Amino acid sequence: MKQLLWMGFMVLFAFGVCACGNTQKEENKETAKPTATVSDVSETSSPTPISSDEAYLQAEKMLAGMTLEQKVGQMFLVDLYQLDQKRTLDGAARKITADMRKALRQYNVGGVYLTELNITDKNQCRQLVDDLQAEAVTGGSLYIAVEEDGGGSNSISTKVAGLNDTGYIAPAEMAHNMTEQQVYEAGKKIGSELTDIGINLNLAPVADIGSENNPDYAKRCLGQDAEQVSQIIDGYVRGMREGGLAVTLKHFPGIGKVAGDYTETILEQNDSLMSLRNNNFKGYQSGIQAGADCVMVGNVSFSEVTVKKIPAFMSQDIVTKLLRKELKFDGIIMTSPFDDNVIRNNYTYEFATLEAVKAGCDMIVLPEKFQECYHALVSAVKEGKIDERVIDTSVYRILQNKIRRGILAPEGTAQESHEQ
Repeated sequence: MKQLLWMGFMVLFAFGVCACGNTQKEENKETAKPTATVSDVSETSSPTPISSDEAYLQAEKMLAGMTLEQKVGQMFLVDLYQLDQKRTLDGAARKITADMRKALRQYNVGGVYLTELNITDKNQCRQLVDDLQAEAVTGGSLYIAVEEDGGGSNSISTKVAGLNDTGYIAPAEMAHNMTEQQVYEAGKKIGSELTDIGINLNLAPVADIGSENNPDYAKRCLGQDAEQVSQIIDGYVRGMREGGLAVTLKHFPGIGKVAGDYTETILEQNDSLMSLRNNNFKGYQSGIQAGADCVMVGNVSFSEVTVKKIPAFMSQDIVTKLLRKELKFDGIIMTSPFDDNVIRNNYTYEFATLEAVKAGCDMIVLPEKFQECYHALVSAVKEGKIDERVIDTSVYRILQNKIRRGILAPEGTAQESHEQ
């Protein structure tokens, strides 16, 4: 039914839809003009289940009442420093500040990413999240994201002493020592424990295939065999989702075989498209079928797929043709983190933002110069470089996901709108 409804929307709004020659026409749509809003879900509420069809209708109504600036803000996932750059990343980042409140209301960001620099223990995290959510305006509640692989050096539970009583283990160890049912239970435990402290989005798990070429990264992967990864990740995603989390697969189409630091330079992955289909795609296909909410596209270059040596998230061939169309992923597509040196060393943040959106990405993750990226995207739409319907399509996906995942609760009362 979901696919039929989506197809109906696309047929109705197909005319005149384009994005500077770079975005797919069938994914865009017009919006009506009645105003509708949603409210935050309280920390103790148990949201009434809502059908996918109803979530789509609610998202469409809400989208129709948003300004361009409000919609663009939803396409950014930022850290607290970008909301208050006068503060240093120390203890001050563990509490909301006046500048953070002002920025949340002014820019209407889609979500906030928390690290070990923002969390000391469960009670402090819950208070910080509640304070952040209290500032959400048009667009409703925020994504509150962390990175939790399940264990290992990249996991928030390992980095924060107040969260490390969970007994999580690294993904590679899960693959070696746990049954598929045990992995499912681990995912469910992670989901419930993180949602208890206000986290609603996990920038994990890694859906790539591990390789001896990159042993450190292999520890974050659920195995070095495509079939094994696809089997295990199914339960891991289902578990996290049933525990209450929105889930992100990464780093499409896969960077496990790349030797070197992909956060510093644009590395190349030389596998053929056929090889990617026969191996790398399997974990993503399994995770998508299990209900993954988001897919993060990597910053590695795939020389056998794209004409230019560019990060995967800037490639329409990878983002739209492969992930969106071939793998039929209809959720939220994210960029790799913009705070990696690989972006800073090769592009302006404004350029990377526009190219990512043109390629088909819905959310820009951790831009170091958030305000510049935000204004660049708003200006690109106003100047006709990107069609506003492209923005609408991305924000529509974000809103309906928040509604379906219980992050937003539809209601009939109006919500205060804060103009810039």
